Amino acid sequence: MNVGDKVRLLHGREAGVIVAIKGDMVEVEIEDGFTIPVQKREVVLVSPEESKRFQSQEKNSKILAPEVQSAVGIYFAFLPLNDQKFALYCLNNTDWSLPFAIHKEQQEKAFTICKGVLEPQSSQKVEEVSIAHLESWGTYWVQMIYASAKPASLPTILQKKQRFRANQFKTMQDVPILGKKGYLFQLDKETISQETTQKISESIQTQSIYACHEKLSPTNSIVDLHIENLLQDYHSLSASDILSYQLEVFEKCLDSAIANGLSEITFIHGVGNGTLRQEIHKKISKHPQVAFYKDAQKEKFGYGATFIKLK
Repeated sequence: MNVGDKVRLLHGREAGVIVAIKGDMVEVEIEDGFTIPVQKREVVLVSPEESKRFQSQEKNSKILAPEVQSAVGIYFAFLPLNDQKFALYCLNNTDWSLPFAIHKEQQEKAFTICKGVLEPQSSQKVEEVSIAHLESWGTYWVQMIYASAKPASLPTILQKKQRFRANQFKTMQDVPILGKKGYLFQLDKETISQETTQKISESIQTQSIYACHEKLSPTNSIVDLHIENLLQDYHSLSASDILSYQLEVFEKCLDSAIANGLSEITFIHGVGNGTLRQEIHKKISKHPQVAFYKDAQKEKFGYGATFIKLK
């Protein structure tokens, strides 16, 4: 099994696409857009005949159809050289050629550390780093363009900023392509579309966007994720783009709360169809810095908020 393969569950009606592989577990993005963890033995590859029917059912899902290219599977992988030093690789586990540039931001200045073309199912060594100097790594900025000689639905340009923390280096996984154990970070998961990024960028320039990381404190640890509280002009955004942006704000606020030593934080997500609540609970259920979480003050928020106790 590889990232991008279409599979269905043995003991259920769900079917979807593999977006990540972690040991004997796979993460499958099903038709309604949710990602679920499943053991490998609980899924089977979709046969060519079934795949045709499966693709016809995907027209209204997040994955564009018809799809002739596997476009999910871009990673950073840190492979240990010894107990202190790592080799950083960029992996292309897709069917696309990826002209790319990787930059580093340090002290408000950026410089290019690696560039070229990542061919399908290939890797590129970026640099060697020391875990002891993690705080001085800076922020990685990845830019990639999808290229193919075959007719295909073209994905948007990938632009991703990634900063690493020590608590992210705990569990090694099987690294695709390289066939070794290492720390794996997916770069093309839950990204906001380029068009949406532009709209949000314009909103930030013309409006007062909610800067949660500047407002959080031990006496003010409640974050309202309703979109009208985050952006003034959001009516042109699709439901999926709004959800992506709300989750981005959630992650930034949670990271800020942890970095500032807060012991707890509450997120108001509303009831709605429950999608935002489910996505938040999915993320915090396996977060290493979360002690526990529960519905917050039902008499005040109903089931529309989540209280998180931090370690």
